[in-house]
Amino acid sequence: MVSRTLLSRILSGTAIAALVLSIAACSGGETAAPASEAAATPAAATTEASAPRVDVSLPSQPADAVQMAGMDHSDPAAHAAVLTASASAASPAPAPVPVSAPAPDNNSQGGYVLPPNAVTNHGLPIAKMANFKLNDQTGKAWELYKMTDAKAIVLTMHTKGCPIGQQLQPDFKELQAKYEAKGVKFLMLNSNSYDTPKMIAEEVANFHSTIPVLKDTPDQSVGEPLGVERATETLVIQPGTWKILYQGPINDRVTYGRARAKAEYQYVGNVLDAMLANQAVTPAYIAPEGCILVFDKRQKG
Repeated sequence: MVSRTLLSRILSGTAIAALVLSIAACSGGETAAPASEAAATPAAATTEASAPRVDVSLPSQPADAVQMAGMDHSDPAAHAAVLTASASAASPAPAPVPVSAPAPDNNSQGGYVLPPNAVTNHGLPIAKMANFKLNDQTGKAWELYKMTDAKAIVLTMHTKGCPIGQQLQPDFKELQAKYEAKGVKFLMLNSNSYDTPKMIAEEVANFHSTIPVLKDTPDQSVGEPLGVERATETLVIQPGTWKILYQGPINDRVTYGRARAKAEYQYVGNVLDAMLANQAVTPAYIAPEGCILVFDKRQKG
């Protein structure tokens, strides 16, 4: 049987412990763990609490899969080292370097820039147009050297039924609409001996074209000396001097096996812009694409 003295001591100790807990709860503080619980805490927890803390900043991109596989996840320092190396390897590309204005092109003449595929430093088939007098598909007569009031003359080779020529009809109309009111004269020349004026007139009407098509002489005396080879091949002529400043396609929209929605280079348009602005133009040639023109004199030669 427990003595009264011993019982009072036990109750007194219990009351004191309860009082301490009540005070701690009211103050919001934390109570110290009983000695028995402290003794039961594993040694590993004590070691973890005492280990130095390592701050790890994650990179914007995850570490490489091979690096992650070989990473020691139990060592915070090693973990951070691999992540840092991955961040350096995956660092963003440097900011674009401002590009200064390009250096003047040697092929630039007073604002006119030759297209990259233009051929210069050689003589065009002829440097100067000879005068001619020809009738168009309606019978109207045209003489080249009487067109001195024109700002420029655009002469395009024509062949009835040429697919590329037909596909470029909208381009010719657009070019004519833009420059004819500015004083540029547009003409076509048909040198094919088998295309009659009637056949030419029918095609012109079918495509609603208003560009006159001149019919060459029976011996092809106007077209053959020009050195032209393909239908749609175009010459830009300077009135007065009658020099040929450009010979080739009007643009790069339609070629064999490919037709773009919009041309990247307006060869003839760029030359006309320069001429109308009184800028110097380097005579240039670009190989044309279109139906082959047949000249009897060349075949016999």
